Amino acid sequence: MSNTNWDRLAPLTGVAFFVIVVVGFLIGGDTPGAHDSTVKVAAFYTKHRDQQMVVSFIVALGAAFLPFFVVTLKRALDWSGGTGRLANAALAGGILYAAGFFFISTVHLALADSAGKTPANVTQTLNVLDNNDFIPVAAGLGIFLISVGLASLRHAALPAWLGWTALVIGVAAFTPAGFIAFLAAGLWILVTSIVMYMSAPPAEAPSQGTSPG
Repeated sequence: MSNTNWDRLAPLTGVAFFVIVVVGFLIGGDTPGAHDSTVKVAAFYTKHRDQQMVVSFIVALGAAFLPFFVVTLKRALDWSGGTGRLANAALAGGILYAAGFFFISTVHLALADSAGKTPANVTQTLNVLDNNDFIPVAAGLGIFLISVGLASLRHAALPAWLGWTALVIGVAAFTPAGFIAFLAAGLWILVTSIVMYMSAPPAEAPSQGTSPG
């Protein structure tokens, strides 16, 4: 694939991330909560072990597209101007966000694999962790979207409405409304991917050794 084709299609990695992760969560369905009984947890994951293990791999596959989207977005932030600090913060947050998905996939895989093979209290312990392993995702999401939002509003890398939406969702990620922010962030990535894809790519990259803008 030529560089031109890759530049054109790169924003759609956000769409791939969204679609695959949503499919994974839909297949996973309603799993036991952190306060459900040991018997209920062990019985659920023993019965649905293979299904839940597949879910872990699907979510990890989807998350593998996220760094490509983050890097593509960082390039747009770089080219829009400024010192690059917000673009770098967005990159760091986006990578932490992606790593969070790999972490929750790993924990969920261990949880499903433990059922019926280890003492039930081990499965319950992993279930508690599985229900409370969202902090890396939330922290990365917040840093990523706040940085993108500020950079977009200051330098117009994205339309203003996307910048404001990113800022609101990013702040919400650090509040008790974090779960709503998590869902909204997926939709934001989907919409932003499409907007970036529909926008014409820059004619040429800034020359090396010069700062963007």
